[in-house]
Amino acid sequence: MKAILWDGQKQIKGELVLEKKRIRFSMLDFSETDLDFDLGYQEISGVSFYRLYNQSAFGLEIISEMNRKNVFIVENPNKLKKAIEVRCALCT
Repeated sequence: MKAILWDGQKQIKGELVLEKKRIRFSMLDFSETDLDFDLGYQEISGVSFYRLYNQSAFGLEIISEMNRKNVFIVENPNKLKKAIEVRCALCT
């Protein structure tokens, strides 16, 4: 699924991949680097909707057990949130 990794100032275009046991983000602009997001579902402590500039939910914030927060702007945040929650439940 196409997504944008958002840090509050920068937008990094890439692809968010929901694998069987992990969620991974690969950057399109930096495909030859190791600067990718890779997190096991068992490491996710929370998933919440993210509002950008007080608009309706544009994306998701994925919070890891280490309290790291990553925001992804996607076309269908509802569908993505549900898919992640289902996979997280299967890992417990």
